[in-house]
Amino acid sequence: MRSGIFIAVSALLVGCATYEQPIPTAASTGNTVEPSFEQKAVGEASIMTNQALKSYREDYVHATEHKAFAQSDVGAWSWKSNRTSVKHAIENSLIDCQRNNKRHEAEHPCKIINVDGKWAGER
Repeated sequence: MRSGIFIAVSALLVGCATYEQPIPTAASTGNTVEPSFEQKAVGEASIMTNQALKSYREDYVHATEHKAFAQSDVGAWSWKSNRTSVKHAIENSLIDCQRNNKRHEAEHPCKIINVDGKWAGER
């Protein structure tokens, strides 16, 4: 009788044991997994926050030449105008945007999205 109980308990224990199957990776299945991203917006649609869009529409558009608008992918932004050159406008707006983006600058750096009324890629 004892051997019958031992066999039954052993069978139950073995049946309850877990076995982790390896999860196939993209490399082992031959499939590549690409992250899907929406196409980047252009023009005013690329401005990420309502505050930045308001500042762009009400102030930046009407500002004097030699101006630049910078923004990061997490929404930090800045713009500068009335500089002695486009180069200075770009540098100053990037520096100010980076100050606003300290926590995320390494992963999501500030980029120039508009210079003198022309969107990035139009120049």
